[in-house]
Amino acid sequence: MKILATAYSAKSKRHEPMMMTIQYGKGVVFHTPMGHENGKSLQCVGFIATINRAAEWLATGKVSQALPTKFPTTNHVSLAD
Repeated sequence: MKILATAYSAKSKRHEPMMMTIQYGKGVVFHTPMGHENGKSLQCVGFIATINRAAEWLATGKVSQALPTKFPTTNHVSLAD
């Protein structure tokens, strides 16, 4: 497993993997536990951009998609229209 991003958990008191890749046969799997909390999390501009960019990277080996201008920040959640 190659960990790409972590998030600090107040519950476990450590950084937990949030984005990772896993080799599977001749392929690569991208996994994220993000988006499972409720229906609104799937509407997050950051979540949508992450999934879209991961899919492009898995298919082509590169990412050409720029981050959306409405990408969320530490203090601001941004939901898709």
